[in-house]
Amino acid sequence: MEFEKQFGVIFTNPKLPVLDYSTTDENIEIGSIVEVPLGSKVVIGIVWSSGDNKFDGSRLKQIIGTVNDIKLSPEFIFFLKRAHAYTLSPIQYFLKMAVQSLNFHRDQKLPIAYKLNNHNYFQFTSRQEELVTYIKEQPQKVVEYNKIKKDLGISISVLKNLEKIGVLSRVIKNNFKQSKIYNELVILSPEQEKAVSQIREKYKEKEFQSWLLFGVTGSGKTEVYLNLASERIEKGEQVLILLPEISLTVDFKQRIMKRFGGLSGEWHSQLSLNERRNVFKNVVNGKIKILIGARSALFLPFKNLGLIIVDEEHDPSYKQEETPIYNARDLAVLRASTLKSQIILSSATPSIETWHNCRLGKYHKVDLLKRFGEVFEPSVTLIDMNVEQTPKNSWISAPIIDQIRISLEKSEQILVFLNRRGYAPIAFCTACRVSLECKNCSAKLVYHKTKHCYLCHICGYKASEKAECFECKSADNLILIGPGVERIREEISNLFPNASAKIFSSDNLSTGEKNLEDMDKIKSGAINIIIGTQLVAKGYNFPHLKLVVVLDADMGLNAGDHRVMEKSYQVIKQVVGRAGRYASDGKALIQTWMPRHPVLQALLEGHGEKFLNTELDQRIEANVPPHGKFISLILSGKTERPLIDFGIKLKNQFHSLSLKDVEIFGPAIAPISRIKNKTRVRLLIKSSKSTKISQIEIRDWLKSISVPNNIYFSVDIDPYNFY
Repeated sequence: MEFEKQFGVIFTNPKLPVLDYSTTDENIEIGSIVEVPLGSKVVIGIVWSSGDNKFDGSRLKQIIGTVNDIKLSPEFIFFLKRAHAYTLSPIQYFLKMAVQSLNFHRDQKLPIAYKLNNHNYFQFTSRQEELVTYIKEQPQKVVEYNKIKKDLGISISVLKNLEKIGVLSRVIKNNFKQSKIYNELVILSPEQEKAVSQIREKYKEKEFQSWLLFGVTGSGKTEVYLNLASERIEKGEQVLILLPEISLTVDFKQRIMKRFGGLSGEWHSQLSLNERRNVFKNVVNGKIKILIGARSALFLPFKNLGLIIVDEEHDPSYKQEETPIYNARDLAVLRASTLKSQIILSSATPSIETWHNCRLGKYHKVDLLKRFGEVFEPSVTLIDMNVEQTPKNSWISAPIIDQIRISLEKSEQILVFLNRRGYAPIAFCTACRVSLECKNCSAKLVYHKTKHCYLCHICGYKASEKAECFECKSADNLILIGPGVERIREEISNLFPNASAKIFSSDNLSTGEKNLEDMDKIKSGAINIIIGTQLVAKGYNFPHLKLVVVLDADMGLNAGDHRVMEKSYQVIKQVVGRAGRYASDGKALIQTWMPRHPVLQALLEGHGEKFLNTELDQRIEANVPPHGKFISLILSGKTERPLIDFGIKLKNQFHSLSLKDVEIFGPAIAPISRIKNKTRVRLLIKSSKSTKISQIEIRDWLKSISVPNNIYFSVDIDPYNFY
């Protein structure tokens, strides 16, 4: 008689409990990914716990079988449990990210492609001749059928006929062939060599280490960590590099492919389902040795992950604001500690949290204080708008116009930075004195001239550019207030009609081959003036860029959260750092109404460490993170009153815990009170560092609360935004 085992199986739906199943398959154990019957459906689950055989096996449904023999390691399961405990988000959400590609696990065919063979002895029809010529012109003489169909509109029958006579051969295209590491002939500077040696020498197998690679913009931080990545791969380990905007960073992907070839892969939301499944499979089996990915790549079950790198670790893109709410940087540190491996956090403008951990000695710090090639950082000049005048409907001051003109005469490239998408951020009705707001969110609609519409940047709601005022229905009294990048592009085109200008923002930047073309034009200098949002601050290198102009540097300096100074410094410093990376004559002009502001003075003086230390000391004095701790409780529902009432109930119950040196504020209507037709109310828990309130205490308290069905409840540990 076969021995029957019982297991608890967990699912990716947080509303489903762990359910018991039985099996006689000896290969099934904790961590196995399995198919099981659930009602009338067959679903994927993860074997989560051993059964205690309290049930009669005949009463339990049977596990159907494993999925591609994939199993989550004990280490990976432990990491997911720690991520759940830290964020207080249901663990099922993290499981869903870990196995999302398995919803498409069945043996789908890999992309079919055709290879050109000997074709000199055949007489072709016109369509056959067109196809043969097309494939012949391809660099590798191999083309996927889907691309042939798209480009030529040729049916599969034409290909099959050519296949029969031996002109074409069918191949299964798999991009993940093993290959040797190609070590580029890059000569490291003495400072880079020292940094590599520092990290390498301290590395001990199975010992957790966290490093801050702190280097000025253009110092060659990437080459330092790629050298270390190569060493790990040579030892048979896998490397994960997290990037803030991977789907748009074509330069970096090309660099990785050139260096690591078929050992590399990428993971982000722009991949097709087949591509995601293929990457998942090759991460799990260890064929992909180096993966560059967005924040969700952190939840892939690597076979032998030995090094994690978080590039631009300060970037706000690492914070996911929807459930599960988490910061990928923090969970990357958590995963490295679970693996007992190294993690490298790289930035010219590190987060205050990371800087704090360095001062405490929890993280090691290695410095790159000089630009590669002994190039100097750009000079910074503040343009005081209390002195300068601009014409009506103009946003660029005379000194900046003059400097742009001089740079154009020298054939130098210019970057004009304004962190506002679209044409104008506000459409104001002069009749009823209100602004156009999104019908789903309490957010201003932004006018996009190129898209001929008003757009909500939160939910995507779109209104025609011919829209009436939503309040008084007036069609003729809407005026546009303030500039976005499209409006600045218009002004620049009027000032410099002979210059080639391009907008560089998430609305205008292409992906794929079109992105490559656009980037080639910028790199070659064919684009004279780049007008960009904060996207330009995310690690791009522009060889011909000599002048950076920052318009409206005061934006965000008066925001109401404790990170306002840090955020403003980071984005402006990163933008300024794009100038003169290949020559020592880079310049930055910063237009401001507050030239004495500490952030702008820090940029002017170039004392990055001084700014970080001062900012951290002020946080400590104010007892706010990273010295203290913030936990946000966010309530959302259809109407305000039930949310406020439930918030008051939460507050009263929290007070009953009698926690020392812990405060709770609220409930209060959120600054953005409505998102996607749901009203939002917030509470904030604040504790001192000495109290060390733990997520366990909060979790146990929250477990005791019964949340009404009409209220959606989420928790944000160490919130980045307070909207």
